[in-house]
Amino acid sequence: MLRGLIVGTIALATTTLLTTGAAGSTTERANPDRGETTAVHRALSEAPGTREAPGVRTVRTREQFSMVAVTWDGKAPDHTAAQYWQDGSWSSWHELSPLRSAGHGGEDVSGAAGASGAWWTGPSSRIRIRAVRAGEHVTGELELIAITPGTEPVRSEPERRSARPPVVTRAEWGADESLMRWPPEYSATTRAAIVHHTVETNDYTCARSAEVVRGLYHYHAVELGWGDIGYHALVDKCGTIFAGRTDGLRRHVVGGHTKGFNGQTFGVALIGNFETAHPTDSALRSTGRIAGWKLGTVGRDPLGQTTLVSGGGKGNEYPEGTSVTLPRIFTHSDVGDTACPGQNVYDRMATIRQASAE
Repeated sequence: MLRGLIVGTIALATTTLLTTGAAGSTTERANPDRGETTAVHRALSEAPGTREAPGVRTVRTREQFSMVAVTWDGKAPDHTAAQYWQDGSWSSWHELSPLRSAGHGGEDVSGAAGASGAWWTGPSSRIRIRAVRAGEHVTGELELIAITPGTEPVRSEPERRSARPPVVTRAEWGADESLMRWPPEYSATTRAAIVHHTVETNDYTCARSAEVVRGLYHYHAVELGWGDIGYHALVDKCGTIFAGRTDGLRRHVVGGHTKGFNGQTFGVALIGNFETAHPTDSALRSTGRIAGWKLGTVGRDPLGQTTLVSGGGKGNEYPEGTSVTLPRIFTHSDVGDTACPGQNVYDRMATIRQASAE
């Protein structure tokens, strides 16, 4: 699966991953006490099941994680769900949605491996996974990735520049630049902004937002093999803006957020799943402000329209070479086979566009 992508990327200490009732050979990379983002991998075929819940596999880790995802080879499960142990009880089951079928990633990301979105659990050391395909339990075909975002870096106030909203830089949110293996590729300009959500992450506090961003960065850059975080900017529920793709604020950098439309666009992701949750006004305003600022650097009217040429690709609604006229600020679902950024954000796009022009 994707396990090999991490080898050689993080040259740190190794400890053993423990599972309830079984000895595993999977390893845990890095020392969480040092503050780095770490990940453990577990082939669920090696994880124990439970008599009371057929098809459910349980994994326990030596160190606490705060974010999980699963990967697989071949066809995706019809349904994949997870629950974590916290404060003496199991959480409710949470559906893990396939990620790559939604058209994320760079234009050259391909291969048979599939992956779910990364789900923020908060600190835990035990996780249950279940997966079903065509009515059969296929949990044992999956691999678990459990991510520990590390400790909060010493952070100054978000950088402020004239006309640009405050942004927490990559250094300030603690990006490990040794993981960045996708050197910036540049477009001639930025013609539009595309709004997203990160999908699997609602239950976080704003005090932990930097941890969420570090976890997403590790998942995109290392586990999915993209080499960097795909979005140019991310916005938490309190309206704090975090810098995403390397050099993506300062220059016209190709992102990894919308297949076929990654060039000449600026991808902004609200942190959360807005099919199920409602975005805050602060998050909507900040999304609009950063999108409007970026478009304003090249004199684009954020309330206008633009015509883009589709690059095609999996998850894209438009064949390669098709010219598409769109609002200057639009959503992933306007061009892709996806619910992103969620109906509850889609219904508030007028608020985002209004904020972009303020």
